[in-house]
Amino acid sequence: YGIVTILYSGSMLFAIYDLQNVRYDGRRILTNTPPCGAFRGHGTVNVRHAFENALDEMAIKLGLDPFAVRRANLITEMGHVANDLWVNSYGLPECLDAVEKASAWKGRKNKLPPGKGLGMACSHYVSGASKPVNWTGEPHATVNLKLDFDGTIVILTGASEIGQGSNTILVQCVAEVLGIDPAKVKIVAADSRVTPKDNGSYSSRVTYMVGNAAIEAANNLKGVLVEAAARKLDVAPEDVECLGEIYRAGTQDEGMTFEEVVMAALEGTGTITVKGNFDTMPESWGGKKYRGAAIGGSMAFAYAAQVVEVTVDPETADISVDRVWVAHDCGKALNPLTVEGQIQGSVWMGMGQAMTEETRYHEGLMITGNMLDYRVPTFVESPPIETYIVESNDPHGPF
Repeated sequence: YGIVTILYSGSMLFAIYDLQNVRYDGRRILTNTPPCGAFRGHGTVNVRHAFENALDEMAIKLGLDPFAVRRANLITEMGHVANDLWVNSYGLPECLDAVEKASAWKGRKNKLPPGKGLGMACSHYVSGASKPVNWTGEPHATVNLKLDFDGTIVILTGASEIGQGSNTILVQCVAEVLGIDPAKVKIVAADSRVTPKDNGSYSSRVTYMVGNAAIEAANNLKGVLVEAAARKLDVAPEDVECLGEIYRAGTQDEGMTFEEVVMAALEGTGTITVKGNFDTMPESWGGKKYRGAAIGGSMAFAYAAQVVEVTVDPETADISVDRVWVAHDCGKALNPLTVEGQIQGSVWMGMGQAMTEETRYHEGLMITGNMLDYRVPTFVESPPIETYIVESNDPHGPF
């Protein structure tokens, strides 16, 4: 993963601020330690740590507020930015406004008691890679839907549920398009015997890419159901109106229930399977103008701003996080509760990386290979986390 991380880290310098002139040099170094893999926020965490600290140092030397420095460098026009990355939606300004107000930054920065302080930073990330490193030209995501006589719909997807809530989101997408109770939608995920290939649960791609594929599949199935209802109602398909689980035509008082339409659709055919695909647009691939430009290209970027209040013990230098305010631009929040959970989880992981977690070796042997010595934050260290969801209008995202 070394070379991918080096390339990704360079590309993730872009698409967050309006940068015109950048030179990035990355090196991977042989350490004779176990190989590393991708982890949450892969490619952006390290460079954002360095870049955001550089912005803070600049703000201090110039006597500027850290928020003012960020606002002075925001992207002002959508489209291609440095390194040919494609920005369609940009909620970072609203994220900055939300955390600045919630934390009472203007009235509290540099005015807290000794040992206490406020800090802030911004970050962003892709919604899946528009052009994966090893890509053979197949769709970025495929979802199959199976409709049977009991009126249930089964989603078949190769996308893995790893705790991020993707199964719930895909069920919601299908149920929303068809206007039915989500309880009528089942899902089979990541079973290679029956599910189509998927590129993987990484880089925050599943809701965007697989969700769009599920929506296309649901629309294709809806077309089949509308045609079946039209035959029974003796009208043209364009005259059929779908009102949730009722299909009716024009001024007709009586319509057909979802179950009746299902039976009509399956007459003479039996179980129906439809497919939906998602492909990225060439505009998002990144060009050949810059070396490595295709790395980091995405259909959409998510943005975040955070303010953190900490206490530092002057005698021991121990740091405790007292409170966190975080705003996240996620496009359309399909399930706000799961979005909040993802945000809170990322705060915990970020705290661990910055404060307590460390992979240590002694004479070539890892000495932090267990959960006692490798200190991840627990509920004891967890501060109150206030989350603010910013919904930007991404023209190509789900719903």
